[in-house]
Amino acid sequence: MSTRWQDITRHLTENGFDARSPGISVGKCKEPYIVVKHNGSSRYTGISTNIDVYDLLIYVPKDNYSDLEVLVLSVKEVMKKLEPLVFPNGSETPSFYDDGFQAHMISIEYRNYKKML
Repeated sequence: MSTRWQDITRHLTENGFDARSPGISVGKCKEPYIVVKHNGSSRYTGISTNIDVYDLLIYVPKDNYSDLEVLVLSVKEVMKKLEPLVFPNGSETPSFYDDGFQAHMISIEYRNYKKML
């Protein structure tokens, strides 16, 4: 049995993306990559269901800003194949320059509904 986080990470990797867990990346960004992060959960009102939220933090090296939008669109297209397991949450951050990694980043949110245990 796998978790949704594992399903998302595996799916992205199988489709040619460098998908990582938080804390793996150290130093300057040299190649595009995606950090897959579980971003908490909340109860779905009125029924015994939780909504888990996952962030996909998409990074490109500082000199490759022009590749960021293309990469984001590619990730969204690949993630459509995981529906109905996960759905886009409609939340996407504007691009952000992370000086620590010397990379541009955009975050996209996805959600998963699961029965409460």
